[in-house]
Amino acid sequence: MTTERDDAQRPATLLPGERLGLSLDEWCAEFEALLLEPPLHGIRRQGHDWLRERYTEIVPIVLPAALRAVERGEPVDPGSLDRLRRVAAARAEDPRVDLSVVLRGALPAIRVFALVMHTAVRDHAGPADRAARTMLAMSRASLVAHELGSCWAEAWSQERGRVAGTTPAEVDAGEIELVARAPGLDESEERMLALAAQGLSNDQIASETSYSRQAVAWHLGRLMRTWRAPNRTALVSVAFVRGWIRARAHGPGGSRRPPELGAAARTDDDTP
Repeated sequence: MTTERDDAQRPATLLPGERLGLSLDEWCAEFEALLLEPPLHGIRRQGHDWLRERYTEIVPIVLPAALRAVERGEPVDPGSLDRLRRVAAARAEDPRVDLSVVLRGALPAIRVFALVMHTAVRDHAGPADRAARTMLAMSRASLVAHELGSCWAEAWSQERGRVAGTTPAEVDAGEIELVARAPGLDESEERMLALAAQGLSNDQIASETSYSRQAVAWHLGRLMRTWRAPNRTALVSVAFVRGWIRARAHGPGGSRRPPELGAAARTDDDTP
């Protein structure tokens, strides 16, 4: 049985499910204080008050479970997800919010996590290990944030559709497309990054962009080197944290349904 001290002295590359050794549960109070006043830049101003109210409701429900999931590399506790769904459904009739605010609701939490990580890693990891542990923590945090955000949005949209007398398919979160806008990238690379965030493999990205598989691997590899991301999951995490990937919703007859974002961590092309 390993201890957090053992984990902190382990090489930087951790297997899925291994502890980070950062004792994130000890930082719950710091996270909560920041999340109750979340950084809302990039969120439509008309939705600021609504989103602050939702964070006040949601943070006590999911924060401890989310930190455990990031620390241990495990799924979020199902009980916390069920409570989150009930809160989301209860807010379906609130007229003050639109889909764009719901879709970006997890971004403030990711930004807060990035801020706290600098201190947490400094206190629990040696200098040679800090960058790798920070990147792994951010990768896990981005996936957890996506899971929580998707869970909330799905319950909210389903209940909203039921109240409006529509079917879930008519308000399905699957009509959401991820769009990348990043400095130094041309249109083709932005498209590849967005498709990678949606979980597509290099072969699938090649089919979507009319590039060869080798060309896709080369472009994504260049981004990994430029952004110092060790794999695709980290690459997507960096883009989300910096606000270079956003969601765009389509109406009826819109684009195809993308795979869930979490698939970005499961593709066979984790390195180019």
